[in-house]
Amino acid sequence: MLTKINTMKRYVTLVLVLLISYSSFASFSNVPQAYLVSATLVKQHTKKSLHALWKRHHIPTIALPIRNDVDIYEVIYKAPWIDSSTWINCSGIAYVPKTKGKKVPTFMFGHGTQISKARDITDEDSQQGVCLGFAADGYLALYPDYYGMGKGDGHHLYQHAWSEAMSYVYMLYAVEELKKQLNYETNGQLFLTGYSQGGHSSFAAQKYIEALHDPRFKVTATSPMSGAYDMTGEQAKYMFVKYPKPFYLPYLIISYQLAYHIFNDPNVYNAFRSPYDTLLPGFFGEVRSKTYDDLDKVMPAVPSDVVKPELVERFKNDSNFVFLKRLQENNLTDWAPEAPVQLCYCKGDREVNYKNSEVAYEKISKAGKKDIKLLNLSDHLDHNTCAAFAVLSTKAFFDRFKKNGENPKLKDLTPFKKWVASLVKKKIEKQYMADGKDHAYM
Repeated sequence: MLTKINTMKRYVTLVLVLLISYSSFASFSNVPQAYLVSATLVKQHTKKSLHALWKRHHIPTIALPIRNDVDIYEVIYKAPWIDSSTWINCSGIAYVPKTKGKKVPTFMFGHGTQISKARDITDEDSQQGVCLGFAADGYLALYPDYYGMGKGDGHHLYQHAWSEAMSYVYMLYAVEELKKQLNYETNGQLFLTGYSQGGHSSFAAQKYIEALHDPRFKVTATSPMSGAYDMTGEQAKYMFVKYPKPFYLPYLIISYQLAYHIFNDPNVYNAFRSPYDTLLPGFFGEVRSKTYDDLDKVMPAVPSDVVKPELVERFKNDSNFVFLKRLQENNLTDWAPEAPVQLCYCKGDREVNYKNSEVAYEKISKAGKKDIKLLNLSDHLDHNTCAAFAVLSTKAFFDRFKKNGENPKLKDLTPFKKWVASLVKKKIEKQYMADGKDHAYM
């Protein structure tokens, strides 16, 4: 009798897995037989070459230990477009630590905002360096380019939670196929993080991955860093004052017109005042070579001044304005994360309002989430200067799960690392307070 019950349990489990797998794709047509299009070995790092790289970039091994050689692959994979019927190519980078058969956790990093489509694989890019650093310490590190970026097809949808999350999800599916080709195994742990837009994208990825209930991908912990989670609240306030990165607003409007058709006029540039209606088209499109610094040079100091006044008034006063409602759908403050969360930020951030993190923490905590931590890394540092400390705290947070499994206390850095980080932070804060320059330190 017991044997029959166990057999039935296994049968029910199998049926549930199949149903879950099917439901993940039920709304999509023409599902490809394979998600991995190609995986090209681009570069191989030995521990020796990594030590030389760390030395050149002044990276202390106490922060990012070097324990493995790392192979770097450029991955092209299939993902569904927003129309639920078209499949596009997306790209990303996989950093594979050579661990001699030891199973490793999976780490995914979402990069910050860029309008340039191009992306090289290089040791000189700080965000790629984060992934390389995690891989050197025994994480399979994945770096999705997002829809329409890198070598992917089509246009990028900026701060669009679903497409951001799907770039993570389908890269995971593709890397499952790559792992079989490489005879490579992971240990089932999955860590998600990213900085700036990557903070928003990694939090969105947690939301959608957990909603899939795919038994292969259970999120272990997330550490979104300095993301705009409250776009219709705290982040929106920055759009009506003098702002260091005014290009964010037209990028958002153009992306949401493509995703949601928020205006009846098919020419989205008619939403902008003159002369911006004729200046902006040169910066957006499928092929993008200019940077956001180039765009900011033609933008007004106050972002909302780029938009026609009647649309600004609708945003402020019409709760049914389509653009406002679609932004609300992409907020990440009113949901229930399952895995532990650490929200990193700096109170001196002038690009992404630090209150984004506080609002997300407060709302999610009030809804009953216990294992969520709010971590202010500095009262002074701005967006770029904050990043290195956020990454250091994220790695310490993930390492505790990697080494010890569940970690309900959500501990901070070890006392020694905290002391070292404090010394470095004080030095950088002093420099920042003296020159006011928002340097990047990673």
